[in-house]
Amino acid sequence: MTTSSRRFRFALLFGLAMTEMMPIALISQALPLFLRRSGASLQAIGLISLVLLPRALKVFWAPFVDRIGASSRFGRYRLWLLCLHGLLVVSLALGAFTDVEAWLTTKLTFGIPALLWLSILSATADTASHALAVNLLAPDERGSGNGVQTAGMMLGSLVGGGALVMLVEQTSWKLALLLMAGAILLPLPAVLLYQEPPLASAQHVTAREIFAFFKRPRLGRWLLFLGLMAIGPSTIDICLPSLLVDRGYALSEIGLVMGVITSLAGAAGGAFGGVLIKHLGRERAFYALTLLCSACLASTLLTRMAPGRALLYAGLALPYFGVVARAPLLYAMIMDRSRGHVASSDYTVQFTLVQISGFLGLGLGGVIAEQLGMTAAFVTAPLLTLGTLVAAKYLVAPQDFQPDPETATSDADTALSRGSSALTPADS
Repeated sequence: MTTSSRRFRFALLFGLAMTEMMPIALISQALPLFLRRSGASLQAIGLISLVLLPRALKVFWAPFVDRIGASSRFGRYRLWLLCLHGLLVVSLALGAFTDVEAWLTTKLTFGIPALLWLSILSATADTASHALAVNLLAPDERGSGNGVQTAGMMLGSLVGGGALVMLVEQTSWKLALLLMAGAILLPLPAVLLYQEPPLASAQHVTAREIFAFFKRPRLGRWLLFLGLMAIGPSTIDICLPSLLVDRGYALSEIGLVMGVITSLAGAAGGAFGGVLIKHLGRERAFYALTLLCSACLASTLLTRMAPGRALLYAGLALPYFGVVARAPLLYAMIMDRSRGHVASSDYTVQFTLVQISGFLGLGLGGVIAEQLGMTAAFVTAPLLTLGTLVAAKYLVAPQDFQPDPETATSDADTALSRGSSALTPADS
């Protein structure tokens, strides 16, 4: 298996997506559970979750990820990934020797900056890995490739969320954080092996070139469409784990359900979405996956009437299957509008809008749940998601579901054109 083969490239993207999701899952999944158990309100948890804002603000430093090291033969995105993963490992290892519980409750003056630092590192690494993925995947690979990445993210969510909660409950924060630090090292050998092609001399990473993204036709409608796609599913993000805490479930069981079961459901959904995109194409897959996503979100209503654990678990897991099944399509269409030489900037502008919309949906869901009850939030999510089908009629055209010819060349294509490697049937 060569480093330009599809199996190697997919494995590399899977490993990066998995490990970069772990610190985010720690902040967005494990932390709310511990805070809720200590008596924090939903609104307080939502405010503390603002440490995730760097994932939305990274658009402001994404151009530097494109520019710094652009002329390096070592590989600009590869260099970023090695440095950032190293810092994540060191930060988590040092954090293992602190009083984590105190930092999350009585010493927030230390805890908030520490969480913010982890968030910045993870957000920047995410920017570099997405840029690498834009160049690694040819247009016809973006559906399945993003399915692989999404499955990796869900596995990272499992490790950094549910598995960490159960591990802390059974052992200690020290062991949990040290194991997470070790896991983040896993994709680095593949990053070292991959030979990232140098930037062509004709491709200049200048401010004018970066801002040229905003001159593309129909861009405003496309960005509005992206934002609308993200709001509906995020309205239930706070409600689901809080539901189990409020019902008095043990933390270990909450970790099993919200970290392991839902992450496995999400990983299955991501793989399913990637396969469906490959067979149906982007446009038909959008309508099919949006309907599926809405139906799965509606299953959260089972949690309001479930007499036993089986229906309750189903009502919690199915939304993750449906939401994550649609994610590869969203990521593939973002890649379709990302130019390879400024991939970090182009991808991050679009992805940041998705994340900001997700934060808005998160806040909306928290307000609805607090004022009207969780049932109202569970009804709102599928209705808003179905609304994107109506929005699509007015905001996007059939050509918007097709890859842009300007973004159609991947690193694998470049390697083939230079004769540096060959993709055999066994490799692909």
